[in-house]
Amino acid sequence: MNTLRLLRPIAAIWLFAAMQSFGPAAAIDPDLPYNSGSTGADGALTFREIVTPGRRTHQMVYDSARQQMVLFGGYSDSGRYQNDTWILDGANWRKLNPPTSPPARANHGMVYDSVRQEVVIFGGYRDGNLNDTWAWNGTTWTQRNTATTPNPRYSPGMVFDVARGQTIMFGGSGGADETWIWDGTTWNLRTPAARPAADSGAAMAYDAARQRVVLFHGNRQTWTWDGNNWANVTPSTVPTGRNYAGMAYDAARQEVILFGGSDQSDTWSWNGSAWTQRNPVNHPEIRRDGVGFAYHEGRQQIMLHGGYILSVDGNNSDSWFWNGTEWSFWSGATQTFDMTSRPSGIWNFTAGDVPPGVTVGFKKNAANTPVRWLFTQNLTVRGAITVDGQFAPANLPDGVTAKGGPAGFDGGDGAIRFNRSSSFAGTPGTGPGGGTAATQRRQDGGDGLHNQSGGYGNIFLQPLVGGSGGGGGGSTEDTDGGNGGGGGGAILLASSRDISITGQVRANGGNRQHSGVSWGGRGSGGSILIRADRVSGNGSFRAVGADEGNDNGRVRIEAYDRDFTGSTRPGIVFSLPVAGQDFAAVGTLTVTRIAGQNVAQPPTGSLVNPDVLFTQAGPIEVTITGQGIPNGTEIRLRVTTKDGVVTAGPEFLTGGSAQFTLTVPAGTGTVQAFADYRTSN
Repeated sequence: MNTLRLLRPIAAIWLFAAMQSFGPAAAIDPDLPYNSGSTGADGALTFREIVTPGRRTHQMVYDSARQQMVLFGGYSDSGRYQNDTWILDGANWRKLNPPTSPPARANHGMVYDSVRQEVVIFGGYRDGNLNDTWAWNGTTWTQRNTATTPNPRYSPGMVFDVARGQTIMFGGSGGADETWIWDGTTWNLRTPAARPAADSGAAMAYDAARQRVVLFHGNRQTWTWDGNNWANVTPSTVPTGRNYAGMAYDAARQEVILFGGSDQSDTWSWNGSAWTQRNPVNHPEIRRDGVGFAYHEGRQQIMLHGGYILSVDGNNSDSWFWNGTEWSFWSGATQTFDMTSRPSGIWNFTAGDVPPGVTVGFKKNAANTPVRWLFTQNLTVRGAITVDGQFAPANLPDGVTAKGGPAGFDGGDGAIRFNRSSSFAGTPGTGPGGGTAATQRRQDGGDGLHNQSGGYGNIFLQPLVGGSGGGGGGSTEDTDGGNGGGGGGAILLASSRDISITGQVRANGGNRQHSGVSWGGRGSGGSILIRADRVSGNGSFRAVGADEGNDNGRVRIEAYDRDFTGSTRPGIVFSLPVAGQDFAAVGTLTVTRIAGQNVAQPPTGSLVNPDVLFTQAGPIEVTITGQGIPNGTEIRLRVTTKDGVVTAGPEFLTGGSAQFTLTVPAGTGTVQAFADYRTSN
């Protein structure tokens, strides 16, 4: 049986435009002649600010008097203890610069004292246990010195008991099984008849509906405090044992919520007598502990921030909200820009800003267009924008490839083991310079090409097209071959004013994968095109092959004032802005008929469920139709199969279509169409 996976065809439209010549702009005129063409109809491009760097064992509470979430300290991926103060008083986290701050620390206790309207910190760890007390009044931190103070400790349980107007602290490393009370002036040790065993990292919350402090112990015990004594309650169902979990009282639903801890990702609720496991469809990444966790009174939802994630061995900076039923993502270091609703890939913004610590990735549209962001005002990139191709992991299902970035091309499949497929051959990477596939046992796949000899692309980045995918590696009798990486995508950032890059813009190819018997090929670097009155900054551009050993992408800056001092791979091509490109008139090619069958639009490009099925190897006819492409343009086809690449053409577009006859082998494959035409202004 012959099956063809139909990729969304790319019309490669080469537009060589004459560059306008202008004399030096007057220093007093901030608006130079370049016009991005943006209408501003899509408004400002903004992303939520985040807490940087990512961290764990920080603390977070809601300041009711000032109606803002307050976050302090924690331990970051850089191996540093933090002493920064952040607030969330709207849609964005904001770092404050108080005149006085506590020394850096993590694993401290922190509560909001609603009687005295201040945030209180005690203890924590930084090169040893701490036992200092600090208070926050919304403007600055003040150290409180008292005659009596608890022993130094970290990871105590600490909450504010609203009914009794005092802070309760239990245990912690170095704190044994002690219970201490802070009344706003001094610490007092209590000696209740019953108390939990010593514990570090126990979860605690104040249950306002029942006026009890609730403690969940690492040994799976649940204890409550009534102001005088601890009581061990014995519900029939309890969460698994854990430490460093998040726990807070949900005032809107009058229940205590427990999340994660000790590499857990489950959510539980406590109603005063029983624990119930909740089963949300969405939740923060699995196996997380050391989170910031507090009830947000303004939103009437519990907020979670950051924490340590075992699966990536790192700390996070994302924020989530719990509405009583589901978790919803709020903000994070990685934020996705959805292109699926915009077939052209063109957005008309006013101003734009990518905050520090934020990496913007993309969900591609069906046409696989490049990203085209046009601005009437300034664009500032302090974080990162990435159209990188996907890495080719070993666990991709049969027929699922590593995807190229927007306008980039997919990697090839590693060969299916011989005892399943009767072949050692992988499939080529897609795109005009797709990497060659292995055809022999244990053979590696070839790397994708872009602007190298035998590749494609030009210094004008017209057409704006991404990199090609790496080829699939060869198999053995009982082991699949390595998959090829996806090609880097293509992106245009254009502004009628200024573009400042102090962060990163990336269009790297996806790395190849080693299966134990062969490597897949690397994805090629893609294309980055910047156009503006002025381009400045000390950030970086990257459009390289997967391991940065192959500078086969393209980076181009077009501006009257080019004051960019950052680093680039490959080297930048500079020029004045190229005039005359009409972003709204993007030519497209569509494969409409193969082997006598009409092709449903848009095609899925799936090798598992191909768009076209036919049962006979040999000659087939393919019909291509074009929109926005002149008649007489040369059209070429490229078909990738497990036996290699079949090319056809050129044929000439006549009456808006072109006909091809080519011979294909049996098996699965992909078909792509390319056009090459030139115009000048």
